[in-house]
Amino acid sequence: MPAFTFMLMKVLEMPIFEIVKGRKSDGDFIIRVYSYGEVWLVSDILQLLKIIFDSEKANYPIEKGFRGPAYLLNAITEICFGRDLELVLKDYKLSKPRVQIIEKIEEEQAEAKRKVGLWELIE
Repeated sequence: MPAFTFMLMKVLEMPIFEIVKGRKSDGDFIIRVYSYGEVWLVSDILQLLKIIFDSEKANYPIEKGFRGPAYLLNAITEICFGRDLELVLKDYKLSKPRVQIIEKIEEEQAEAKRKVGLWELIE
């Protein structure tokens, strides 16, 4: 983990999600989650969602007139289809995220261009 990221995490006392370009496609991104700096796999996210959905089922049971996990699923679906996150949070009465997101995509693209430029100089 970069020293700056560690210091930022300590100062903010919150988890940090770092988004970097992935290797599978142009639209592929990897999320590094600090305190551990591990990359989250889709299976990790699904496992986390399973826990959250089970909790929603327990906290807001359908048989008592609540919407259960469907409420959260609707919010996720709205975001999936392009609705602004801030609007979804407001409509669903959810607090703003506490994570700090650091996008390193432009930084990595600039580095890649620099490397290509070096190869052109060598040739």
